Amino acid sequence: QVGAFDAWADGYTGAGSKVAIIDTGLDLLHEAFAADAFEYSLSQLDGEYDLLTEEDIAAVLNQLNVVEWRPGTTAAQLYANSKAPFAFSYIDGDLDVSHYNSEHGSHVAGISAANKYVESDGKFVESLLATGVQGIAPDAQILVMQVFGNGGGAYDSDYMAAIEDAIILGADSVNLSLGSANPGMSRSATYQTVLDNLVGCG
Repeated sequence: QVGAFDAWADGYTGAGSKVAIIDTGLDLLHEAFAADAFEYSLSQLDGEYDLLTEEDIAAVLNQLNVVEWRPGTTAAQLYANSKAPFAFSYIDGDLDVSHYNSEHGSHVAGISAANKYVESDGKFVESLLATGVQGIAPDAQILVMQVFGNGGGAYDSDYMAAIEDAIILGADSVNLSLGSANPGMSRSATYQTVLDNLVGCG
């Protein structure tokens, strides 16, 4: 329905793109997000791609809201792996982005960027054949920004901070699957500026 097969047929894989998933976290051990399969997929493509690295995070570390949430945090701690080069829990102010009551974050990340390959019997096979699942941009990196806590709720201050950090980290797209009884424009001038800055990065 969204034209994913047409995009793949045209050679679009999302390689070099960074997708920020501001949600409930991510199962970093799930086969759909395995770093070695991600790296294998990139090796099958022609060209070099601009990937977010630990060094890139270190270069902007002092600009990130993370350092206010958790002083002393290093780029090495934030860098999970090549597929998910940034992982932080804004709701708890720590490095654990495991799911609480909902795996929604992994579901959204899978739709966005589940890998093209999975490992099976010591070799990489196409995910669509092995599991029937592939992200729309399978070769994109995922910035994991957890904003939902154990109770299921999220604070606007947390996801606005995550949006700001996504901008600084160079995210090409930012996903927030948030529900609200009163959606629309922000009533906060500060928050509206953050959203305007995000739109301006597109």
